[in-house]
Amino acid sequence: MARDAELDRLKTAQNNAFQRKQNAHEAQQRAWEQRSSARETLNRAHEEKQRAYSAQDASWQDYQRVKSHNDSRIDSLDTQQENAYQEMKRAFDNASSAHDRRDGASARAYADEGHRHKAVAQGAVSERRRLVEENKAARATHEATKPAFQRAKDQFNGAKRDFDHAKSEHEKKQAEFKRAKADFDQAAKAFKDRLEKVRAESNRRKDDKRAIAEQAGVPFQYRDNVWISKDTDGNTNIYFGGVGKANGPGHGHYVLDRYGKVTYKRDPFDPHGGHNFERDPEVERKLAAVALEAFRRDRSSTGPRQVQYHDGPVTVKVRSGFHRDTGTIATDVIVIDRVNSPGEHLHLILSEHDGQVLFSEWRKDH
Repeated sequence: MARDAELDRLKTAQNNAFQRKQNAHEAQQRAWEQRSSARETLNRAHEEKQRAYSAQDASWQDYQRVKSHNDSRIDSLDTQQENAYQEMKRAFDNASSAHDRRDGASARAYADEGHRHKAVAQGAVSERRRLVEENKAARATHEATKPAFQRAKDQFNGAKRDFDHAKSEHEKKQAEFKRAKADFDQAAKAFKDRLEKVRAESNRRKDDKRAIAEQAGVPFQYRDNVWISKDTDGNTNIYFGGVGKANGPGHGHYVLDRYGKVTYKRDPFDPHGGHNFERDPEVERKLAAVALEAFRRDRSSTGPRQVQYHDGPVTVKVRSGFHRDTGTIATDVIVIDRVNSPGEHLHLILSEHDGQVLFSEWRKDH
């Protein structure tokens, strides 16, 4: 198939588009790997945040249970303490009054009662203090879980920002790959369409050359590989069977004239020479008639040859005289065909008696 500049350009464009697509795919793959890595980090951070939240929530629930239980008891103890205090105050006041009345027995009884109420109030205060400390301890345990949760939350938020960035970058690279792929697909289609057209044209030219080779009678085995050119005179030169290429060393050479007639045939590795030219009997008959007519006009002409016939590239020169080899009067004819046999001429000697060819030979021009 012959070289085609547009096909070469489209092939280069396709190769460049393919490379851009590959680069975009690799960039997309790297972005996907970074996104996947960021997702794994985000998942770990989320799990850690959930564990920290669960620990904080569990401590809060524990604190709420302790506080709820203790606060109810504290309220009861506050009431108990207040009642015991009032009873203690009343008893001590009665003891003081009995003492003032010099009623020692009553004073002692009221004093003992007051001390009992005092002990109850002090017990309530002591228990209340313990319960308050339990509440404080449970609250402290809960507060201790907050920093861990906050750290886990901050780490999760950072991992989320990194993942969002990696996701955005991957989506951008994904879009770039899609554009690069679309460009490559378009370039590949343009190349394929041109290739099909070039192949069709090549096949058409090949068919045309095969038809010409077939017309010229080129042997069948060479018809698919011929090199054809036309000269300025309209002759078609067909070369085939050379070494390495159709017109390589040892090639065969056929020639068709402008009318489609074979005028020259040389098969591969046959020798060059005038014998390869296809002779036209009609032309030779015309030449013989011209030579005979020239002889009839002037039987004694023995001077230089005269031009008696001229048809485009073909010129015939004639001279009449005695032919020693045959002992007859004959016409000496020189045929010059500048297209089909450059550098050579056909030398004919025709019998004046019956127009028969007495001598025929192709010779080199001097």
